[in-house]
Amino acid sequence: MLFDPRPKASRRDLYDFEEELKTLSRYLGEPLTVVSGLRRTGKTSLVLTALNESDKPYVFIDLREGFASWRELYSLISRSFSEFVERASRWGKVREIFLKLVSRLRGVSVLGFEVSVNWLPEKRPLLGELFGVLDEVGEKTGEKVIVVFDEFQRSQGPVGASLHGAIAHSYDFHRNLSFVVTGSEMGVLYGILENPENPLYGRAYLEVKTRKLSREESLDFLNRGFEETGVKVGSEVERAVEELDGIIGWLTYYGYLKVSGRDNFESVMNEAVGLAKRELESFLARRVSRRYRVVLKLLAEGITEWGRLKRALENYEGVELSDRVLHEVLQGLRKHSIIDDENKFTDPVVKRAAQLL
Repeated sequence: MLFDPRPKASRRDLYDFEEELKTLSRYLGEPLTVVSGLRRTGKTSLVLTALNESDKPYVFIDLREGFASWRELYSLISRSFSEFVERASRWGKVREIFLKLVSRLRGVSVLGFEVSVNWLPEKRPLLGELFGVLDEVGEKTGEKVIVVFDEFQRSQGPVGASLHGAIAHSYDFHRNLSFVVTGSEMGVLYGILENPENPLYGRAYLEVKTRKLSREESLDFLNRGFEETGVKVGSEVERAVEELDGIIGWLTYYGYLKVSGRDNFESVMNEAVGLAKRELESFLARRVSRRYRVVLKLLAEGITEWGRLKRALENYEGVELSDRVLHEVLQGLRKHSIIDDENKFTDPVVKRAAQLL
């Protein structure tokens, strides 16, 4: 169903994006593919659909919550390996081969379909050893194994750097692995890939970018979704298209809540804004400077011109500030794709949420 709020995993439920799907499907099996785009523009759905259509074995590692320690990273890997084993029956002998190989590694235990990887320094396997097992699975089955890192920009800090180094090593030496990384905070994502000091620097990669829907596509998406469910909405659909600016995740969210019985557009928007505000608060909690919150509120009020914005920030703090202070805050917001180069919000719902900070 088009209004299913979970990531789509089949072409039947994936609206349009035919060109993007065709391109990504062609790239699967290449050493490294980057899927980038704003939040809620369908990256995860695109990747899962391409993977399921390809019928290639894949490991999907969800980094949306990030990780700051070996324990957190290896817990994510354990969960992802266990999910890999659960669906591996569709890929012939992949399950049998993988379990046999991975159980030989130090620090790895297997109970049924559950794989547990130890994170203690003296017991954990190296990341390269884990990738090596997947590479050997590919070699023995004659099929490349796809390793997906969703929201790859969240791989920060010393542990993230170790992950980058392991991927770079696999890129060079594991011929039966193919990496796909996705990211919605484009400045951070490409900052990893294009940083000369990062182990991944210089590795060639292919790109697929998701996009906002046009006004016509947005209308078509909502009308088709409501036809599927037999719900009649009327002219409110036009307002939803205008305010949600072609972001398919918000259009889906709106359709899902309407079908679930929400009375009017404002009640739906209030829920969406509440969700976006929680995400903004999470972003702000990771910032040392409290100026981010002030600048977001000022931008949401429509103060986007540099001079006015700087004066407004100075009035708030009661002191003169150097240009660099404001520049660093704006650059931080751009890196995380919250605003564009014209200091405008990339997402209208996030703009409404920023007004409530």
